[in-house]
Amino acid sequence: MLPQIQVLYNDEILAWFLERYEIDEKTVRLIGDSDSYVYEFNREDKLYILKITHSFRRTQEYLLGEIDWLNYLVDQGVSAARAVASIHGNLVEVLEGESGYFLSSIYEKAPGSATKETDWNDQLFEEWGRALGKLHAVSKKYILNNEAWRLNDWHEEEYLNVNKYIPPNESEVIQKSNALITKLQNIPKTQDNYGLIHADLQSHNFNLADKQIVMFDFDEVSYNYYVHDVAVVLFQAYWRPLKEPVDKHAFVEGFLNSFLKGYNEENHFQAVWFTYLADFLKIRHLTFYICFLQVCDLNSLNEAETAESELAKRVITAEWPIVDFDFVEYCERRLAQ
Repeated sequence: MLPQIQVLYNDEILAWFLERYEIDEKTVRLIGDSDSYVYEFNREDKLYILKITHSFRRTQEYLLGEIDWLNYLVDQGVSAARAVASIHGNLVEVLEGESGYFLSSIYEKAPGSATKETDWNDQLFEEWGRALGKLHAVSKKYILNNEAWRLNDWHEEEYLNVNKYIPPNESEVIQKSNALITKLQNIPKTQDNYGLIHADLQSHNFNLADKQIVMFDFDEVSYNYYVHDVAVVLFQAYWRPLKEPVDKHAFVEGFLNSFLKGYNEENHFQAVWFTYLADFLKIRHLTFYICFLQVCDLNSLNEAETAESELAKRVITAEWPIVDFDFVEYCERRLAQ
């Protein structure tokens, strides 16, 4: 959570939003506080999710844009948890303050259960690809109905604001980060390769219900290349797997085989995307470094934080691959089959 939001938030603000939705406080429990304050609550024996954030992070119009796209996806058959209106008929409720405003939204809780180690197999990877492929296929047809709700292009996001957050003395980190962003901005955009994406479909952002993925947590939605969504998934699968593989290289190949099998059932994974995967994995790493800088006081880092910061900088300046795998060679082998 951004420090400037933490200092403003309190129980009185939560109570105000609970009243706006007529939520019984006895049924409420906090389940997350990373980007938003996230609560689960019960109404008429059905579970919902309440999210409270601040205009420092998202405006009312931006959140309405996220919700409009999310509910469009659900209407078109994408398996995701829908946003619902308050008792006042509002998809977003706003509490004004002296320093901006807090805003909230509620969602049906995704059915099913969180993924666990025993789910970490080819069947899950194929379903993961199928779910993301369908999201992309449907997203291509989305039409923005209100220009005020237009969402950011990926390079406009705060977590890629290189010059604002990376200290000036890290000049090589700044130079190489900006060069990477510029390089990817120059990829030609088409309806088939660029549109609104989830941008954070890690395994903790979906449930499994009868072996089908039900997505939630659309907080990072932006206009981006569809391949970026795939890079996000691969980043987690490689660096934060639910079950550590014996052979990382073999795991990546097996993961891609299963994931792309599912993805291609719903949307065509273009061969040229393999040439971009390594760079979008670097973008994912860069976002983590900037998010680290947003929440940490660089003048009081502990030993572990200092080591994390130094490693992140070395990865960027040395241009190390995030995933040790030759995606182009893999593509060539697939095409030759």
